[in-house]
Amino acid sequence: MVNQVILIVIDDVRASHLFDLVNQGKTPNIANLIDNGISCQNCITTFPSVTFPCYPNILTGAYSGYYPIEGSGIPGYHWVARTDPPSEGKKLPFIRNYDERNHLWKIGKDLSPNCKTIFEQAGEGNFFSALNLIFRGSYFEAPLEYRAELIFKTAEEAFKNPSKYFDSNEIPKVLTIYIPQTDELMHNRGFDHPDYIDELLRCDTHLGSLIDLLKKMGYYDETAICIISDHGNYKAEKFHDIAPYFEKLGLRQYYPKNKIGDFDANMGSIGFFNFHGKTWHHHPNIGQMKNFKPSGTGSNKLDLFASLWKIPGIKFMYYRDDNNNPDSGIIHLERKDNKTGKFIKGSIEYQGHGKNQKTKYVFNEEELFGYENTEESSALLDNKAHTIDEWLAATNKIDFPMFIDQLPRYFKNPRSCDIMTSTCGEFGFNYEHGATKDSHPYSHDIAIKKSMTVPFIIGGSPEIPKLKLDYCKTTDAVPTLLDLLGITPHKSVVGTSILKT
Repeated sequence: MVNQVILIVIDDVRASHLFDLVNQGKTPNIANLIDNGISCQNCITTFPSVTFPCYPNILTGAYSGYYPIEGSGIPGYHWVARTDPPSEGKKLPFIRNYDERNHLWKIGKDLSPNCKTIFEQAGEGNFFSALNLIFRGSYFEAPLEYRAELIFKTAEEAFKNPSKYFDSNEIPKVLTIYIPQTDELMHNRGFDHPDYIDELLRCDTHLGSLIDLLKKMGYYDETAICIISDHGNYKAEKFHDIAPYFEKLGLRQYYPKNKIGDFDANMGSIGFFNFHGKTWHHHPNIGQMKNFKPSGTGSNKLDLFASLWKIPGIKFMYYRDDNNNPDSGIIHLERKDNKTGKFIKGSIEYQGHGKNQKTKYVFNEEELFGYENTEESSALLDNKAHTIDEWLAATNKIDFPMFIDQLPRYFKNPRSCDIMTSTCGEFGFNYEHGATKDSHPYSHDIAIKKSMTVPFIIGGSPEIPKLKLDYCKTTDAVPTLLDLLGITPHKSVVGTSILKT
């Protein structure tokens, strides 16, 4: 049992990169937490592995899901705001893009009330967010500059002078710190660039200052400090400007204000494609996507599936079945062998919600994801439905970890796309809202292990056991921290306290 917890989310950190710095002796304060507490070099994050939804899921312990019933409701950083059932007769749905600052501050509004943040789950007390954007239930404070030093100093102030923020003079029971600069540096310069590495080293330095303050004030022995990241990263092998291809097809960007447009897409290596059905409030069915009439090609119709397969490097395609509902359904899977041109098909059948969701992986001629190549993962190719923790245990060491569980949680969300494609990191497109943005090769959206594996560390109080975990998942952070506080998680939490495993 501890009296307070500090949750530090450092954006865009691959587990192997951070633990390499630890092993080189460059992050002594993080190393001390590892040596005297809980650590895991194989913590599996959410798919798709982008900041939103990965980051909200850490702070809630839930996943995207069917948000009218369960889950955070955040499918990605860019989505079309369709509802289920469709909002007949209302204005056209807007496009949410968290890359734009005026949208970013609305993420709390977008977060479903059917899940709870760690602050809302932690009972009575003071709760503080130092630039943590998922701050519902806490006092939020942002420094003028988003530098690690200033963010940590903001957190320190909540301990030194709590009456500045709260009615009582009690220190925060739960305090969260969010470090965004690592993500910007990774995209613009790369995970191997000195500036990115230096930012991680600065985080360790300022963590040391925070620990020194806690010790000086007598709080350290009763505080749990958790360090985690939202996703890992990779470097795309090639870059391709895809915008001219969509123009050639006659597909025009959807603009809600003008009430025109055929599609909306954002593409890193993963492509998220949205098309209108009966209206833009309706997701299209499979037949409509096979006979889609773009506004820029006269009377010609497109088979959208065939058209998207012509994008360079596409290896996988995923889409929902027409008869799906929140309780059960099918996600269609297709893989293309780009050497032979052969298509391999399969599906995921899901049933249930939240922690009770079970999924079955079905295929005929050939398995799609390489699960048959390991003893653990091949054991789940038994035509039976399995839980998230069964998929985690069997697939945590290989590419597409926990994927059979994750994909249905994404597609159950009414805000999710209609067709998802993947080049598995071979190509980067950097296409968004009708235009190619840049040619940076560094990203993090794919289901490959290096993008899906993040550090998981909890240390501080001597009450925390010394454990080296073989694997865990990012949604285990909140229930574990609540367990250390002696609090039972909300029913929406899908993660499990690692103290109970």
